[in-house]
Amino acid sequence: MKKLILLASLLVTSLSAQEAEAWVRQTDLATGQIYDTPIVGNGGTYTAPVRVNETGSLYELFARGTAWDNNIYLLDTELIGTYNPQVAITIATEDDYVRGDPSSGNFVRRTRADRPFTVQIEVEGLVEGSTSTAERSVYLAVQGRNADAQTYSLLDQPQYLMEDANLENGSYTLGPLYHQLTSPTLSAGNGEQSFTIVRYASFMVPDTILAQPKVEVWPVAAASIGNIADNQVFIDRIPTVVITLENLYPDSYTYVQYYQGGQVLGTEGTVVGNTERRFGTYYNPHLSGESTNVPQNLSISIDDLSNYASDDGIYTLEVITRTPFFGRAAERLAHVTFEVDRVISSRGQISTKEVSANP
Repeated sequence: MKKLILLASLLVTSLSAQEAEAWVRQTDLATGQIYDTPIVGNGGTYTAPVRVNETGSLYELFARGTAWDNNIYLLDTELIGTYNPQVAITIATEDDYVRGDPSSGNFVRRTRADRPFTVQIEVEGLVEGSTSTAERSVYLAVQGRNADAQTYSLLDQPQYLMEDANLENGSYTLGPLYHQLTSPTLSAGNGEQSFTIVRYASFMVPDTILAQPKVEVWPVAAASIGNIADNQVFIDRIPTVVITLENLYPDSYTYVQYYQGGQVLGTEGTVVGNTERRFGTYYNPHLSGESTNVPQNLSISIDDLSNYASDDGIYTLEVITRTPFFGRAAERLAHVTFEVDRVISSRGQISTKEVSANP
C-alpha cells in the first residue's frame, strides 16, 4: 500500500475539527476507479486504499465548508506515479570464479590486475521525465579498497570513491574496464572494486542499496631465479637453485621447466620434479572447495639440476604459470640460460696430472 503524508498545508486548517468534513479522493489512472477516504480530526498519515500501479493515481483533498457554507472545496491535488526501481548487474571477467548469488546483485567476481572486465547494468522501474531525482534515477558509486600487501586481507581497509553517476532507465555497458585501484602500476593492483547502486530516499524510505557486486583484483605474478646467473658456465655440479614466487593467482598451475638451447618463448620443456604448484579447483579437481581465494607467495629449492643437465651444452630454465587468462596458455614468469661444460674441467685435471708426473 502506498502511504501519502499530508502536510499541514493540505489540511483543512481554516475549519475546526468539529465543523469540517474532509476526504481524499484517489483516482486510479489506469482503470478510472475512484475511492474516497474520510479524513478524521486534523489529519495525519493517509493510507491509500488501492496500491498505486505503474500508470499512477491522482489524489485530491476535498473539504466541505462551514455550517453556513455547504460548498465543497478542492484544497490540493497530487499526482503520484509508483516507481519501484529494479537493477540487474552482470560482471564478465576471464575467470569464471564467482562467490555469492549473481542473481541477487550481491556477488564477487575476480580478475588479474592486467586483464580487462566488463560491467553490464540494466535499470528499469523509474519514472521517466519526473522532476524528482529519486523517481527519475538511481545512484551509482564505483569504489575501491586496497588489500593488505602481505595478507591480501580487506578487513578494516579504507574505502575510497573513484567515480559516481546517476543512472536512469536503460541499459549501460561499462568497459572493457581496467581496475582503478590506487596502485603504483597497473599490474600491481591489489584489492577490490565495488559497484554500488542506491535508490534515493523517497516517501519515508531511506537511501537503499539495490545491488553491490564486487570485483577482486589480484596482482600479476612474478618470479625470480636465484643462485644462478644468466650465461653462467658450470664445469662442475650446479649449486642449489632457489625459485622465489610472488602473487601466484588463486587459480593457477605453476612449475619450472628446462630444455636444451637458448631461450625461445613458447618452448615446451621438461618439468623439473617437485616444482609443480597447483591452486584452485580447476587444477585440483579432487578438492570439494577452493584451496585458496587469495594469491600465494612461496619459494622452491632445486638441488638436483645437474641431473637434468647431464650433457654438456646450453640450457634454459624457465618458470611457467597457467591461469584462466589467455585460455590458460603458458606464461613465462622468469628464465635463465646457462652452460654446462665439464670437458673444460676434465682437460684441466688431465693437464694437472701430466705436469706433476714430470721430474
